[in-house]
Amino acid sequence: MNLRFILVRPRNPLNIGAAARAMANFGFNDLAVVKPFAPVWRETTSAPGAEKLVQDARVFSSIDHAIADCHLVVGTTALRNRRPERPVVSLPRLMDYLKQEAPSPFLSKENETFQAAILFGPEKTGLSGPYLERCHFWITIPTDPACPSMNMGQSVALCAYEWARTLERLAPRALTGPGPLATAGDVQRLVSQTMDLFEAADYLPFLPRDAQEKKIRRLFQRWQIRKQDIQLLHGLFRFMMQGLTGEKPRGR
Repeated sequence: MNLRFILVRPRNPLNIGAAARAMANFGFNDLAVVKPFAPVWRETTSAPGAEKLVQDARVFSSIDHAIADCHLVVGTTALRNRRPERPVVSLPRLMDYLKQEAPSPFLSKENETFQAAILFGPEKTGLSGPYLERCHFWITIPTDPACPSMNMGQSVALCAYEWARTLERLAPRALTGPGPLATAGDVQRLVSQTMDLFEAADYLPFLPRDAQEKKIRRLFQRWQIRKQDIQLLHGLFRFMMQGLTGEKPRGR
């Protein structure tokens, strides 16, 4: 598994440096930053041994671009009275959950590397709804209820340790399913096409567009769609759209 650590809208360069050093401690080197506070984000002085990791970090303008090639997306949250809309996994239970519920984190029959990402939110607020909605499941770190929120660098360190331990113990194996999983980018394009189809059919008109998007994305995430299925669904939805708009569907 390739695991990308994504820091969302970080502001404190010390936290970025601490996160990078923690990643390096446990053998991870794929760091991405979404909408960082531009004036200071690279001014880090707390990443001894991980300076190159910070220099090579990729900057993205949106979360969808940062996770477009990912097959599995995980969010970190302290919940804070948030209603769970995804499976919530305590960090010490990560290995058990991946074994039982998540897609295989290894190479497919086509030798395509499985790409995963773990998201960490801004220092003051944590991940907000639009970011957590992109995730297949959420991770929480057991803390004292009187002080549930953790520093970003500390959260990265604990998660990097647990992921490294988990990946070391999970036995590599080839996928036996019908081809590689669709990426988050594949799913997002399918979500957009489905929403256009809903609009043309006047389906669920009482739901706001953002609520429709949440429902559709969650459904596709549960299905664990394969890449070969994406093209079939695109073709089916185009066929249905042509019927709704009065055009003669191709292939008739």
